[in-house]
Amino acid sequence: MSTRYSLRVIWEDLALPDLTLSFKLAIGPIKMILAFCAVVAVCTLGFVMDRCGGRVAVCSANNVAGAYTAGQTELDVYIQNPSQTQAFIDTYRDNRDQGIFSTLWSFMSGRFHEATTQLLNLSNKNIFSNVRFVLDSLWQSVRAILWAFRFHPIYSILYFSISFAVFSFVGGAICRCAALEFAQEEQLGLFEAMRYASEKFRSYLSAPLIPIGMVIVFSLVVLAVGLAARIPWVGELLLSVMFIFLLLFGLIIFLLTIGVAAGGQLLYPAIAFEGTSGLDSIGRSFSYVLNRPVWMSYYVFMSAVFGTFFYLVLRLIIYIVLGFTYVLLGFGMRLAGTGDKIERLWVRPDFLAILNKAGGAENWSESLASGVIYFFMLMIVGVLLAYIISYIFSASTVIYALMRKKVDRVDFDQIFMHLEQVKD
Repeated sequence: MSTRYSLRVIWEDLALPDLTLSFKLAIGPIKMILAFCAVVAVCTLGFVMDRCGGRVAVCSANNVAGAYTAGQTELDVYIQNPSQTQAFIDTYRDNRDQGIFSTLWSFMSGRFHEATTQLLNLSNKNIFSNVRFVLDSLWQSVRAILWAFRFHPIYSILYFSISFAVFSFVGGAICRCAALEFAQEEQLGLFEAMRYASEKFRSYLSAPLIPIGMVIVFSLVVLAVGLAARIPWVGELLLSVMFIFLLLFGLIIFLLTIGVAAGGQLLYPAIAFEGTSGLDSIGRSFSYVLNRPVWMSYYVFMSAVFGTFFYLVLRLIIYIVLGFTYVLLGFGMRLAGTGDKIERLWVRPDFLAILNKAGGAENWSESLASGVIYFFMLMIVGVLLAYIISYIFSASTVIYALMRKKVDRVDFDQIFMHLEQVKD
């Protein structure tokens, strides 16, 4: 009994060194390159689709009607009052000068900025209100995606389907790199990681789609019975006969939804570690969550805490580098007698606002320089997004290894090596 509850065992159960290792895994060059390529791909896709006709209604400054304000988009109206969205679209149908992707980007980046600011607001003694604000911002981002599917279904289906395929491929490659490095401290090359993701691409696609598809199918069955219940006589009889099955379907929908929400992040690591199929990864992930829900919650919570901390540290380093560069560059311009020129070329970096476009260029060369600086700031933001993506998949891989050891008593160094062995 004393051995079982020793401090050493407790420390091993907490797994803090293993969880903090997620940061080291996430910033690995190969994983960052993969994540950055995914960011570039989905942003380029959105940019192209916006140019090809994906537009939203915007309240123009010379045509303000009712309670609307200039610059307000249909997404803003949807967030405030969904029932008024269609009326807003009908009113400003001819004023579509903003893309769907750029609207989503602006809205979600704004919510992320506000959430980060609120989370760092140490003057608020009620930490729970800050956390609640962050969760509310996350829910508003989910609602923004629901808006896109509801009012721009073709655009959304095409964009999110391609983005899902991109992140499935990249996420699978990152998980494989993280799994091999975590299990055996072996660095996997870029092309080897991409080859593994290509071999297991169907599994990476099917793993999340199978439970989601089952939820949709069972939901449609319940919906169809509800529609049929409106038929006189026949509808009531059908509902009576099917009621027990509808309750069973409701239970299945609930369990699948909980399983996807809780164990979804273990799907890709399961394939990366075991080399298994999508269906088997579902069974493993759901089994681990159901067997150790408390430990799963603990690992996810601690990973989120560490990830947020490391993100802020990384952002602080970038801010310090940009700040030093800005100050020295501005000082040099002031010595040359053109101190205000730096303000026309580059907006002073802020810890929470790195990406700001300068204005007031006096000639084409200043416009060119300002554009180049803005492009590099955009790349820095892309690096931050790449870190977030890489950390999510790397931390999920570590959590899977911890849960596998907790439930199946499998050591960390046990990993599927078939492809690497074939290569050798």
